Amino acid sequence: MNVMRELVMMGDVGPGTFNIGQALASFLLAFVLGQSAAWVYIYTHQGLSYSRAFVQSIVILTMVVCMAMMVIGSNIVIAFGLIGALSVIRFRNILKDTRDTAFIFFALITGMGTGTYNYRLSILSALVFCVLLCYLHWSRFGGRLTCDGFLRFNLEGSEAGLDPIRGLLARHCRSSQLVSQRFHDEGMGEVAYRLIMRDPRKCDRMVQELSAVGGVSNITFVAQEEQAEV
Repeated sequence: MNVMRELVMMGDVGPGTFNIGQALASFLLAFVLGQSAAWVYIYTHQGLSYSRAFVQSIVILTMVVCMAMMVIGSNIVIAFGLIGALSVIRFRNILKDTRDTAFIFFALITGMGTGTYNYRLSILSALVFCVLLCYLHWSRFGGRLTCDGFLRFNLEGSEAGLDPIRGLLARHCRSSQLVSQRFHDEGMGEVAYRLIMRDPRKCDRMVQELSAVGGVSNITFVAQEEQAEV
């Protein structure tokens, strides 16, 4: 224990000046800033590719890079050695959401900033980053506010029976495109439309009104929100 204590208290044993208090402050700041980014990611995430492991990786990666920057210091030999060591590791994880790349870069840059003791710049950058993401989330920037839908149904009679249906679709949809129609000799037809809804919340009402039209049966409607992922 005495030997370990002496090694810890020696201080300047690495490539640069080492201070325990400053190192602990860097680790704490990296943890806090990584946590703030992780909470913003949880709050603003949309879609199906949410991963608890990725959220934890934001915090871990921020602290690991902070540690790496303090180990490197100003020693170029250690820097090249660290690059060589990391080149052995193969990362096979595929990011399904392009926004995840921004959080990875944030963790890297924030770790570099705290590891090189640029505390003010790190805090300011993290604040700007989190405010920017919240703004993009609240303002729904980039969203089309539309809902793509695919409608399929059976219709008794001939093509003339589509006239009341076209009026119904015009009330509920920004645009409707006839994808296919096929009428049999028996008087039964199959019709399919691609729709862009005016209000995605009124899809059920449109289907109910369509089912009330005479001769319409076997209605199938599939809605795809703009955040849906395949």
